[in-house]
Amino acid sequence: MCRMDQRASFISDWLSHKMTMTALCELYGISRQTGHKLVRRHKQDRRVDEKSRRPKSHPKTTPKNLVKLIIAQRTQFPLWGPAKIRARLRHHWPQHRWPAVSTIGAILKREGMIEPRRVRLKVTPRTRPFGRVREPNDLWTVDFKGDFTMGNGRRCYPLTVTDSASRYLLACVGLHAPTLASVRSVFVELFRRHGLPRAIRSDNGEPFASMSPAAGLTQLSAWWARLGIRLERIDPGKPQQNGRHERLHLTLKKATCSPPRRSLGWQQRAFDRFCAEYNELRPHQALAFKTPASLYRRSTRAYPEQLTRLHYPFAEVHCVQADGSIQLGRRRQFISSSLVGEEVGLYQLDERYIEVLFADIVLGCIDLRNGNANPRYGLVRPRAHGKQPRPTRVSAMYPV
Repeated sequence: MCRMDQRASFISDWLSHKMTMTALCELYGISRQTGHKLVRRHKQDRRVDEKSRRPKSHPKTTPKNLVKLIIAQRTQFPLWGPAKIRARLRHHWPQHRWPAVSTIGAILKREGMIEPRRVRLKVTPRTRPFGRVREPNDLWTVDFKGDFTMGNGRRCYPLTVTDSASRYLLACVGLHAPTLASVRSVFVELFRRHGLPRAIRSDNGEPFASMSPAAGLTQLSAWWARLGIRLERIDPGKPQQNGRHERLHLTLKKATCSPPRRSLGWQQRAFDRFCAEYNELRPHQALAFKTPASLYRRSTRAYPEQLTRLHYPFAEVHCVQADGSIQLGRRRQFISSSLVGEEVGLYQLDERYIEVLFADIVLGCIDLRNGNANPRYGLVRPRAHGKQPRPTRVSAMYPV
């Protein structure tokens, strides 16, 4: 018999009045004080199990007024975790002694305001792409969050741009289609408002990159290069190399796209409210619970309304024609349709190869022995005698 069964049997024998309390306690091996306590408890609530020994009050219990403030903050910001709620409470009410993050989490869990998180297997990252980002505008990251259908049946493509150092959300714009014109207009407004960054990181999709052997340039990325912006791309199928931006998309989806709004205008209003909260109100744990707006500052590089001419010292300069090719002696050499109207520089490496540069990006080489250059591929990579083009700071863009 377990302990509860023994107590129930003791109460049953006592109710039969066949034995005295002294004899009954000796039979069950307990003291008379314990026997009278079990009988007294049975008379009070007809129960024999143990009661909680938890004290009715504790000096370290979180005061009720602080619990109400914690619940109010969670109600106002339902997507914020305990750490961010504690940082906001300490900022606005520093006179109080706020509980630890774990205690706030326990309070929210007790109130049913936290859903259990699904356990996922974690993969150790193989790269650290943000190691050299130290100041605002050192690196901007850009991506399209997954498109979705709005209430009117049309698709929405949210374009997001963030500053990697300060986590400042520079833009979150809903587009009907990810076209070059719409994306470029967004970046023109960003460059005029915030200046030029030193580098921009993107994935390998349109309109940021293409399958062109000429460094994978598109008209948009070629325009960035003309502005003196370094181009960076993550490896195909490696979204963890842009992990900060991908994590932003998860928060953005929960706040603005679940459920989606009925039209693009209402969806953009939701994006604007999210940007204001994300930049100015929401403390960021990786920033020591500071807001991105408190750390971001405008770039010192102003946006030029008119582009200056590219300078290629000691090089033969050619202008890319409307068909994407240049006239090299008696042959027409295809370069890239994304560089129509731009100037490229040609450097003679040896009697066979001519290196082609655009801004500070090595596009590839022209093989002079190939008299009938394939207009689809055009540029090649030199392999004779182990010769390689001189390095460029956009080595990841070099054609394979």
